[in-house]
Amino acid sequence: MRALDQRQLGNTDLRPTRLALGAAHMGGLAHPITPAEARDTIERTYALGIRHLDTSPLYGRSQEFVGLALQDLQLPDLTISTKVGSHPERKSSYTAEDIRWSLDDSSRLLGRDRFDLVLIHDPPEMAPVMANGDGFDALDALRNEGRLGAIGLGVRNLNFHREAIDAGRVDAILPYADYNLVRRTAVPLMKHAKANGVGVILGSPQMQGLLEPGAPMIAMKIRAYRDWYSPEDIQGALDWYTWCRERDVDLRHLNMQFVLATDDVDVVLTGAASVYEIEADVEEATEPVPDDVWAEALDRVAELDDRSSPA
Repeated sequence: MRALDQRQLGNTDLRPTRLALGAAHMGGLAHPITPAEARDTIERTYALGIRHLDTSPLYGRSQEFVGLALQDLQLPDLTISTKVGSHPERKSSYTAEDIRWSLDDSSRLLGRDRFDLVLIHDPPEMAPVMANGDGFDALDALRNEGRLGAIGLGVRNLNFHREAIDAGRVDAILPYADYNLVRRTAVPLMKHAKANGVGVILGSPQMQGLLEPGAPMIAMKIRAYRDWYSPEDIQGALDWYTWCRERDVDLRHLNMQFVLATDDVDVVLTGAASVYEIEADVEEATEPVPDDVWAEALDRVAELDDRSSPA
């Protein structure tokens, strides 16, 4: 399946494109962006064939800027997901009242009364989102009112996803930064989700920019990767960077091809915030790397996985 093909998300009725736009950088948190730049990026994203956009109240002015763009543009089959529980004004609150308040705010900003997918976002523990009447129960109630289609969970903790799947509370999960050339700790979870008919949306495939073009050590001077990843992860990124440079292939390009190649991921989010970035992302997703490099890369992944497997 190609990157711009549409694919069913788990057992839901949604058919997003395999490559989707993650709007985390549309809100000006990582670097300044204007509403016009956000609009142009979304317009170009749609023109290139992408049909899903993911946002959140956590992402600065992302929902506001996306909503302004949607007012101007005619994008009839674009599906949208947003999140609850991470609004800066009511952070880590998963009560029914605050979830409804957050979704109302998202509707106001994005200009939509109904969302295709709403995810519980970044809970520090699962008890509040599993509590009677709150969390997932609150989203179920909102779905019964016609406010949303599918329910999901977006969080780094892989055990939280498994708990939600096993409890039958989610239609989709959004793990991030744990399936790529450097880290593949999400593989058992991804397979568990697929076996249970739960869709998988992969966030941060490039490890929040650690695998961007250029040496990872340069990227580390810009962002606090030491706070997010282990020394082994950072060394792994450096090793892959050297490996790719020796074969005249871009690490980001190879990694994008890798994350899209698995059948255990339904959607891969790419965090573009400019026309140039989304064009580059789509090119990386649609242009294969040389066959010999691809085969060698898969062999290296298998070797690394064998080394890390318990004896």
